[in-house]
Amino acid sequence: MNKKELMLLDWMRKVHQLEYAHCFQSISFSKLERRTGIWAFILSTIVAFTYRFPFIDKTWIKDYILPLILFIVAILTGYQSFIRPGEKAEKHRELGIEYERIRHQIETILTTLLDNPKLDDHINLVKNRWDSMKTMYVKESHYNDAKKKVKSFNKYPKELDFLPDNK
Repeated sequence: MNKKELMLLDWMRKVHQLEYAHCFQSISFSKLERRTGIWAFILSTIVAFTYRFPFIDKTWIKDYILPLILFIVAILTGYQSFIRPGEKAEKHRELGIEYERIRHQIETILTTLLDNPKLDDHINLVKNRWDSMKTMYVKESHYNDAKKKVKSFNKYPKELDFLPDNK
């Protein structure tokens, strides 16, 4: 393989890792939003129905426990309103899709355009597209999981293998 092929494969590996990392981050935010919403719904429903049950005559329950549960519900719904995990999940999902598109563009170059006289132009198009992305950070654990997943494919050469060894 020549240096350009190795460089493109290295880029493809990085893009593949970022694609998975953003997908994992999106799934994480989606689960967080779902759990928060479910708990807020369950707790508020419990509070709503406790006023309908006459056997809850204990004033300490109505005076202390129910307001505490409502306070937790307010925190959970406020968290969803201000942190907006659903919006973050969608942004990471879209970034994952964009990385996938870049990966497919690199795959096209590797499979059909290596002998093209305008190969450098195609490579620059990929680089410019990647550079112009408005990316977001992902949790390190999601990035490491993505790195392991991509490494398990055994499709990519060693990282930065296109650079000469200076020993």
